[in-house]
Amino acid sequence: MCALLQNKLFISTRPNGQSDELKRLFLKEGASLLEMPLIEIQTIQPDEKGKDLLKKLNLFQWLIFTSPNGVRSFFSILKDERIEISTNFQIAVIGKKTKKTVEAFGFDVAFLNPGNTAEEFVPAFIQELKNNTEKPNVLLLLGNLARTFIQDELSNVANCTRIDVYETLAPKDINEESMDLIRKNCYEMLIFTSPSTIQNFMKLNTNVPAANIRCACIGEITANEAKKQGITNLVVAEDASATGIVQSIIQSYSKNF
Repeated sequence: MCALLQNKLFISTRPNGQSDELKRLFLKEGASLLEMPLIEIQTIQPDEKGKDLLKKLNLFQWLIFTSPNGVRSFFSILKDERIEISTNFQIAVIGKKTKKTVEAFGFDVAFLNPGNTAEEFVPAFIQELKNNTEKPNVLLLLGNLARTFIQDELSNVANCTRIDVYETLAPKDINEESMDLIRKNCYEMLIFTSPSTIQNFMKLNTNVPAANIRCACIGEITANEAKKQGITNLVVAEDASATGIVQSIIQSYSKNF
C-alpha cells in the first residue's frame, strides 16, 4: 500500500461499468474511487453497405481494433444481424485490454501493438506487412470519433476500409454526488480517459474554474484537450491502462514529498 494515496478520493469519468479495475487498484492503495461517467458507448447499427461488408469478412486479410468498445460492438452487430464469421482473417489490436476482449470472444490476436497509441501502432504494423507481395485488405472497426490517422498512414501499404461500429455520447444523467464533491473541492483528482470526457465535463457548467480542476489523463491527446480547456493541474499517464493511471498518480505525489 502507498501511504501517499491513503484516504484520498478520486473520481472516474469512464463509461458506466468500466471502472472496476481502477476501483480495485485505488482500494489497494488505501484510496477511494467514485464513478461519474461522462460518456456512454452505444453500438451503431450498420447501414446496408456496412452489413454487406460484414457479410464479406472473408475478403479481408486483417481486422484492426483500437479499443475494447470496438470489439464488443463488432461482435454485438454480428450477433444481431446473424452474420456468420469466417476465420480467414488475422486480428491486430492496440492495447492489452483490447487483446483480452478479443480473446474473450474466442479469437486469437496475431498482432499486438507494442505501445498504446495509433502513432506507435502504424510503424510497427507496417513492419508486420513488409513481406506482403500484394496490398492486404484491412478492415478498421472504430468509434465515430476516432481519427483517420491509421487508415491515412496505411494507405500506401494496405487497402483500408473503415466501419464505425460504436458512437460516443454524452450521458443523459450525471452522478450528482460526485458533482457536489467537485464543487466543494472535496476530491483529489478527476480521471479523464478521452477528450470527450473532458469536453462533456466542461459543458456541465459546474461553476468550478478550469484552473482549479485537478486531473489525471490517459495519453497526450487527452492531456492536450485538458490544456486546451484551461486545465493545467494534471498528471499524464502514458500507459493507457488502469495500472498505468494509478502508477502515474503515485509517481506524481512522490515528487512532491
